[in-house]
Amino acid sequence: MNKEPNHLNPFDILVVDDYPDNLRVLTAILAEQGYRVRKAINGKLALATIEAQAPDLILLDIQLPDINGYELCRQIKANPRTYAIPILMISINDQAEDIVRAFAEGAVDYIKKPFQPEEVVIRVKTQLTIRNLYHQLEHQNRTLFEKNHQLKSEVEQRIQTEESLKAANLKLEKLAFIDGLTELGNRRYFDEQLPRIWRQMARNKQYISLIICDLDYFKIYNDTYGHPAGDICLKQVAHGINRALKRPGDAVFRYGGEEFVIILPETPLEGAIQVTKNIQLEVEQLHHLHNNFSIYKKTTLSFGISCQYPEPETSPTALIIQADQALYEAKTQGRNTYAIYSSPNLL
Repeated sequence: MNKEPNHLNPFDILVVDDYPDNLRVLTAILAEQGYRVRKAINGKLALATIEAQAPDLILLDIQLPDINGYELCRQIKANPRTYAIPILMISINDQAEDIVRAFAEGAVDYIKKPFQPEEVVIRVKTQLTIRNLYHQLEHQNRTLFEKNHQLKSEVEQRIQTEESLKAANLKLEKLAFIDGLTELGNRRYFDEQLPRIWRQMARNKQYISLIICDLDYFKIYNDTYGHPAGDICLKQVAHGINRALKRPGDAVFRYGGEEFVIILPETPLEGAIQVTKNIQLEVEQLHHLHNNFSIYKKTTLSFGISCQYPEPETSPTALIIQADQALYEAKTQGRNTYAIYSSPNLL
């Protein structure tokens, strides 16, 4: 159902901030506009409040006593019940990296403290308007589907609405499949693509190889140089891996924090080993020197390689497990190397 603010059914807004003056100011600003305002002074209370009743919009302070706003935003966006709630980050900081990270975690807007009432009102109103229009479009689409046997004009209107929604969904889908930091395909995209390529290789009776690689000592890198430098390192390594892939069908994805995964269709084990060596050469040229400790003088990767000949009606789950086990073996061998999962199918 569409929801418009009025005295009987106002928009419900949750303000999460541990500073009483901020809560007081924001509550006064929003209540004056006819919104229903709920408050939370920390992340745990915010999650409990959202679980009890999901709000229409959240104003979220980045600095909280128990969990920072970025992590809280990530948790909200990871929940299927709450991922669509628009989140406006609020912070005393206005550095570019703060704003970029806020959007990367799923925020739709960013408001800097101290608040300007007019700015708060217009930003909140804009996001609620967008949310309401989206709900209206969804409702209209459902209605048109139910009445597709009616007049021709209604059918034409439904088709036009469907095409607009499809185009919007394609754009959203594309954004949902891209890792915001490295611009590679993300874990969700990998989970969608691997089964598809696996089935194709089964039909074509071709090998498929998988490489999982992990940045060595990356926690030490972050602790030594800071997270901004770590982000730069991740982006450069991602681009280096991408450069090492020569065929259009090969694909690299960001698998986790400092892990990447490469799908190599129509590639036997020897080809996967060669790709691994190509990646090592590319990463060696990045020259991320570490002068603060002796064990790690440059950026390196550990690799786990698996290869299978897919059979029809099977899944690639074992291929992932095998590559992960091989990666663990490469780590135990001292890192900056690769290990291969031994499989009878490759003999």
